Amino acid sequence: MIEDSELIARQRRGFEDLNNEIAGRDVGRQARFLNDHAGSAETKRKERDARAFQNHLMELLKDPIYRAKYDGVIQALSDAEQATQAAIDALADHLQAAQTDLADMMDNSARLPDGTQVFRDANGVVRREDGTVIEDQLADTILWTGQEPSFEDVNAARDRIEGLQGQLDATNGYQNDVLGPARDKITDPDNPPSLGELDDIANDIQGEMPKSVRDQMPEADTTALEVQTQNIGLPKLGG
Repeated sequence: MIEDSELIARQRRGFEDLNNEIAGRDVGRQARFLNDHAGSAETKRKERDARAFQNHLMELLKDPIYRAKYDGVIQALSDAEQATQAAIDALADHLQAAQTDLADMMDNSARLPDGTQVFRDANGVVRREDGTVIEDQLADTILWTGQEPSFEDVNAARDRIEGLQGQLDATNGYQNDVLGPARDKITDPDNPPSLGELDDIANDIQGEMPKSVRDQMPEADTTALEVQTQNIGLPKLGG
């Protein structure tokens, strides 16, 4: 879990970089905020905008409700990003293995004299890959070894590949279309997200998460994510 001290340290480094850039001090790192020539109108505008962001975010983080929500969404996003990458890696490995299995099946398939690959189904009917039936007279020319995959085995392998590819596409889509924009929004130096926008980000992370990603998140982390992304009510006054 990201500790408050780590978040504060990152923010402090950002503020220090900003102040160094404004002062024209070279700290050996690429400029993060100001890239124009010193004294230009664009530089001055960016200086004003950067200071406004600094002041705005610092003011927002003084509010315990906003701070709790901001920290919770940052952590939820980080957890989802890690689980998503783990899911992508796992799915890619499974897909490669499934494709290898199918290639092995095809290598072991029976063939007609013209090289067409054929398979027997559960009822003993000989079929081409597309399911069309081979005439008995032609099927009698096939020399069977007993190592050939069945028509059902090949179809099951193809279905598995299609399913894995669909999961991988969905997981990549979640990474690119949900988590990427969420990271951009929550780290936008020009416009810190409001409480309502933080809720929207959290809801998207949770609501759009595919099963492949959810399966990569430990149960404790999933529960924590759900708690972190709930709306935080106003504190009660008095006893």
